[in-house]
Amino acid sequence: MEALKTTGAEDVRWNLTDLFASPDDPKIEATLEREQEHARAFEAKYKGKVATLDPPAFAAMMRELAEYEESASKPEVYAYMLHSQDTQEHTAGRLLARVREAGAERGSHMVFFALELAQITDQQAAKLYADPGAAIYRHTVEEARKFRPHQMSEPEERVLNDFSPVGTAAWVRLFEELCARIHVVSDGEQLALDQALNLLREPDRDVRRKASGAVTEALRGDIRTRGYIFNVILQEKAIDDRLRHFPSWISSRNLANETSDEAVQALVDAVTGRYDVCVRYYRVKRKLLNVGDLHEWDRYAPVSDVTRDLTWDDAKELVLGSYSRFSKRAGSLVEEFFKQGWIDAPVLPGKQGGAYCMPVTPHHHPYVLMNFTGKLRDALTLAHELGHGLHDRLASKQHVFDYHPPLTLAETASVFGEALTFDRIMAEENDPKIRLAMLCNQCEDAFSTVFRQVAFNRYEDASHTLRRQEGEQGVVELRGPLPPHTGLCLCLRVRQPARAIGLSPVSRAWPGLRGRLPRVPRGGGFDPP
Repeated sequence: MEALKTTGAEDVRWNLTDLFASPDDPKIEATLEREQEHARAFEAKYKGKVATLDPPAFAAMMRELAEYEESASKPEVYAYMLHSQDTQEHTAGRLLARVREAGAERGSHMVFFALELAQITDQQAAKLYADPGAAIYRHTVEEARKFRPHQMSEPEERVLNDFSPVGTAAWVRLFEELCARIHVVSDGEQLALDQALNLLREPDRDVRRKASGAVTEALRGDIRTRGYIFNVILQEKAIDDRLRHFPSWISSRNLANETSDEAVQALVDAVTGRYDVCVRYYRVKRKLLNVGDLHEWDRYAPVSDVTRDLTWDDAKELVLGSYSRFSKRAGSLVEEFFKQGWIDAPVLPGKQGGAYCMPVTPHHHPYVLMNFTGKLRDALTLAHELGHGLHDRLASKQHVFDYHPPLTLAETASVFGEALTFDRIMAEENDPKIRLAMLCNQCEDAFSTVFRQVAFNRYEDASHTLRRQEGEQGVVELRGPLPPHTGLCLCLRVRQPARAIGLSPVSRAWPGLRGRLPRVPRGGGFDPP
């Protein structure tokens, strides 16, 4: 339990002043007002012309828009990160609402652009792609054109844009705030949810059993509210799909991810067809644990009584050394996250749970948020998020429209970073019990990356289908096949990283990859997956 209290990460806070000095920084409002004027001017200059501009004029327009987009994105990125470090602080929440409302006001002047970009004909597109200056926006144009069948009229799109601040994003914010204030009481000690979930990985089975019950009890607090939020989001998605003529609940996501419904279904079928792999593994694990029946709280139990805790400095050295051993260039880029204060690491009341890497723009570095509890797996989480950060930094030569990779590519560098760190742990660990435990942990992480994500996909499929066919679902119906401790503290959107796990074994082929792997993340979202 001591590792949960003092980890060395208590003072590892990110420095957001390179964006804005404070929530009251007058530069925030000045930026919002400036970008509102830019949007009005852009609309006046280009409305009705986008689909017919000659290549040099088209390239000039895109460069102009890219500059505006980079500037306009910073207030919302800043507000979101400020809010996630303390979701209960009203000043940050008020700022987040303000910048999203301003974004919708600005967006109302930009509705025409996506509509006209999608109307570019094959003949016009060929002219643009034949010009080197305009051709660099080919991917952007093609991505817009494929959404043409799903667009509505400009007045309709404008109404949806104007309502966006009080739509799904608002419900997700409420959901995150409710989850962040969940406290778990285990053995008389009040813990943050992330800390309590970590107890499910303790060697002591009784500790795991009590923690599981405590987490389940804590999640009951707002379960009806979270269930209602989920119902609202499900129905809003159903309405949007109907208005835009998407054939299924997942079609819009697949289109945005640059994949097809058929490809995703093939992946789902392949994974669900091999659930027996998980069954076989847990039969072996039951023998390793020397228990009768496996319960929910045994799922992530270490197979050895020997565990290893880490301080923040230990985790930093482990992760940074892993990246540096693979590539000096990668190690140097990752090291800046530590040196420049781009990481927020401690577990704090009100802080958003889990971890994320926040990209900003090609000309501004990303940030990492996590909840470091002093466990060895926290080092793998750190490596994962820094993999995203490395991906973003290597993609910084792309223009802003191709800077962000689709979700079908977004997990490649992060999962690879985990694999690098795991390989180093195994290479340097001499205790056979810990090595066995780490191998089991790697199997379970692979299950999380592949089988669990697809299970979430199946859960979402059932939830969307039931909501559309039978109306609002109660808490019991929404729980469906989820394990007891999960409650309704679930992802509102499912990523598709299952294909990324295929990179893990190739981390052992370093000599052949050192020169080639960085070319993958450097592409950002330019190359289709």
